Amino acid sequence: MRKYARLLIAIFVVVFGGFVARQLKVREVEAPPPTVPRTDPGAIIESTKGQVLRWSSSREDFTVYFNRQLTYEDGSTKLIGLRIVAPERGSGGRTFEVTAREGQVGQKESNFTVDGNVVLTASDGLQARTDHATYAESDGVVRTPGPASFTRGRVSGTGTGMTYDKGRDLLWLNADSHVRIGADKNGAGSADVTSGTSAFARRDKFVKFEQSVRVEQPDRVIESDDAVGYLSPDQDHIQAVELRGHSRITVAKPAVGALQSLTGRDMNLKYTADGQALEHATIVGQAEIRLAGEAGKEGRLITAPTVDITLAPDGSTPVALTARDGVVLTFPPEADAPGRRIQANTLDAKGEADKGLTRALFSGNVEYHEQGAGVDRRANSGSLDVGLKPGLSTIEDAQFKQKVRFVDGDMTAVAVTGVYDLDKGTLALSGSDPGLEVPHVVNDRVAVDGVAIDVTLSGPRVKATGKPVKSVLQPPKKDEKTGETGKMPSMLKQDQPVTVLANALDYDGEASKSIYTGEARLFQGDTSIKAAEIMLDDKNGDLSASGGDAAVTTTTMLEAANKDGKKERSRSIGTGKDFKYEDATRRLTYTGDAHMTGPQGDMDATKIELYLKPSGDELERAEAYEKLKLREQSRITIGARLTYTTADEKYLITGLPVEIADQCGRKTTGKTLTFTKATDTIVVDGSDQIRTQTKGGGKCQ
Repeated sequence: MRKYARLLIAIFVVVFGGFVARQLKVREVEAPPPTVPRTDPGAIIESTKGQVLRWSSSREDFTVYFNRQLTYEDGSTKLIGLRIVAPERGSGGRTFEVTAREGQVGQKESNFTVDGNVVLTASDGLQARTDHATYAESDGVVRTPGPASFTRGRVSGTGTGMTYDKGRDLLWLNADSHVRIGADKNGAGSADVTSGTSAFARRDKFVKFEQSVRVEQPDRVIESDDAVGYLSPDQDHIQAVELRGHSRITVAKPAVGALQSLTGRDMNLKYTADGQALEHATIVGQAEIRLAGEAGKEGRLITAPTVDITLAPDGSTPVALTARDGVVLTFPPEADAPGRRIQANTLDAKGEADKGLTRALFSGNVEYHEQGAGVDRRANSGSLDVGLKPGLSTIEDAQFKQKVRFVDGDMTAVAVTGVYDLDKGTLALSGSDPGLEVPHVVNDRVAVDGVAIDVTLSGPRVKATGKPVKSVLQPPKKDEKTGETGKMPSMLKQDQPVTVLANALDYDGEASKSIYTGEARLFQGDTSIKAAEIMLDDKNGDLSASGGDAAVTTTTMLEAANKDGKKERSRSIGTGKDFKYEDATRRLTYTGDAHMTGPQGDMDATKIELYLKPSGDELERAEAYEKLKLREQSRITIGARLTYTTADEKYLITGLPVEIADQCGRKTTGKTLTFTKATDTIVVDGSDQIRTQTKGGGKCQ
């Protein structure tokens, strides 16, 4: 042990001695290093042209190149004419480079400040410019408070204040954002975007705009409070856009039936694979879609809380549309068409690329309103299926279903189903439900029930079929349009409705005529008419009927004086192949095997005429023509012509000859016969041509 200790001491003495000897030698003078011109007296170290490498975990973080470096007593460093190069970690492989007139490095190189013509360049084409920027190691964010700009490919932008998060690869323009997107190689896709702020996230592939966003494109303008656009994998175009708050899209020169504008609180937009055309839009909150009308005409408007629309490849023609929670479709009035409005809970519409929307189904609490010059029509139903003309120019047909109620002026129609043809102005009613067995149409003149009812609204003209069709004619009222008052035939009561049953009805409101066919039956109190066909003219007060293969049968109640001179109502029954009542002459005419039974007697003739007094319920006189056969007071009179007057209760019968047979079988013949009922006297006049004869017919007890 001592041996080793002595050896170490010897070595130390030799080494130390050599050191002392060298120190005592005369030193040679060495050349001084070159002098660096001082630019900042406050710096403790100043050097020129160099570089600093920053490493972390065996990887290069960045390299700083500079023309001059100043180091201060607090450990901070100022670099003049600097260039910072930072490779991106991971698989991205990008390199970032920052150049500036000067920069400062904080203690422990934890933050940087750069000033003067600051340029950030990424190897993928991104370049940002500003005059002042800072970088903090703590969050890895570059910040610039003043004016800034950037470019990358087709995109460029300016703003006040810019932030770049290297870790997230997120670039923000913090105020006064103005972004321009250049056209692609096909000359499409350009846009000019202004907003309060904007962000570009390369890694997450989205762009974001906030505060009063306005996007101007060659053919449209997009506006909203905030907007987010999602980029394609190659970041070359937009795949989808989210608009939030006061969202609106306005198209510059839309084709007829194409989108003119979209408005709502929020919108989600989806674009075609190439990013060139809008493919789909969802609008939430006060959604409003306006489709363009013809040149110089107002467009069609669809409003609802929520609307979902699919567009044709042209990006502007709708081919499907869904609206929920209360929808309104409005067609503005035009020179040749009234305005139309449809309101419902929901709307589902579809169409074709070359025609636009062609069919629309409205469901739930449907309200239809059509209003224009001389037109005011309304309808309610559970659902409405609408056919649309190309370009949504107008409604072609409308099929109402479920509790349909259609009102046109003073006409009201109710049915299970109603098909409205707008071009023809017709309404077809059909269907049956509990509580509404058949369609029903009513106006101030007539009420009609039938299995199927077709209405031509002008007039109106009503055609009904069914077994039976029922109509109720209302007492006459003054027509507000014409100022005229209709007429009920005087043979009927003027203040009571008339009911008519038939297999079919054709009612012409303009001509004020009703034609009932097939087992027709008319009723008013004790008055009735039964025929194969009945025609009522409530403008002139005329009525006619034909029996077809059977006879017309009428039953009327007429007043007549009894033997005591007091008036009493008595029943008259008439039949004939045809029947006609003419109000101008108050004449009832039965033709073709005519037969009449009443106070005036029981008679047959080829034609029988009854003339009424102005009251319409009293007989003034009766006329019978050809093949007359009269039965009264047990007598039978045969002749060619009869006249009966109620004023004197006198029958005048002529013929060649007239023949009268009493109950005893006695016959009297002559040229004329006059019978006075009140005195029960008969005068037979043979004149000079026919001798009056009386032949006994046997004993009469």
